[in-house]
Amino acid sequence: MRIVTFLKAGQQHLGVWLNNQIMDVQAAGRLILSGTPSGESFFRNTSNMLDLLEAPVETWNILNHVIMKINGAGLDRLGNFDSQEVLISSENVQLMAPLPTPGKVICVAGNYPAPGAFQKPDYPTIFLKPSSTVTGSGMPIWISSLTKNVAYEVELALVIGKRTRHVTAENALQHIVGYILANDVGDRFLEKRTSQWTSGKMFDSFTPMGPWLVTQDEIPFPDELEMSTRVNDVILQRGNTANMFFRTAELVSIISDLTTLRPGDVILTGSPKMMDGQPNPNHRLIPGDQVKVSIDGLGELINHVEKELE
Repeated sequence: MRIVTFLKAGQQHLGVWLNNQIMDVQAAGRLILSGTPSGESFFRNTSNMLDLLEAPVETWNILNHVIMKINGAGLDRLGNFDSQEVLISSENVQLMAPLPTPGKVICVAGNYPAPGAFQKPDYPTIFLKPSSTVTGSGMPIWISSLTKNVAYEVELALVIGKRTRHVTAENALQHIVGYILANDVGDRFLEKRTSQWTSGKMFDSFTPMGPWLVTQDEIPFPDELEMSTRVNDVILQRGNTANMFFRTAELVSIISDLTTLRPGDVILTGSPKMMDGQPNPNHRLIPGDQVKVSIDGLGELINHVEKELE
């Protein structure tokens, strides 16, 4: 299942991506579940992405039922769905980040081989980004007058689906509800100006995520995914999650020993530093650049770079 958050008439809506159309979850629920005992709880648990992630399994089962009903409808009913805004053309809405305001944005650095660093470290390097850095596909990456050397990093983001504390690596994948494509943008100059690199990572729009959350059942092997970054159609990063020092389950286990993870927390797992045995080319993002990151099964996340208005 591909779940999206989108804007319609200035309001956020929860949707499911169906064949280049978006099923408005609550509109579909009203059509299919009106007058049923399960309708009230379904509406309460699907007002936004975080509500859905915190919802019981029953809500997810009902959502699958609604999707099946919409998918199984005949062509004569599809026009009716359009008129009731149950199915909306993706061209007519603005996709937002699937989780516009995550609880935590936890990032892992140095999780791929790099020049002079080919051995797995004893511990992962972990840092945080504020949720205000999150933006969606098609939205601008804003370049500030303070930034001097802004860079991109394609990353696999894990989305936590249940309260997680001291989970073992063997059980960790059960706590991941799905995956999102992410771009961990940062300013290399500001990151190195002090011993802490947060100041180079915390600008608004510096964590694009999207275009959707893909549920775990559609990504059975998260540690075997090809990934790449293109800037102005030139490939500048290419790698595979198989090269991560700390795999997805191990990261969730380690981080759950450090803090309690809750539904809607996001973990960015790191970015490849080498292509074909050589360091990645360097490119400083400037206004007018187009950044496109992709990961197998998660689609493409495209953002344009613009100068921040001051």
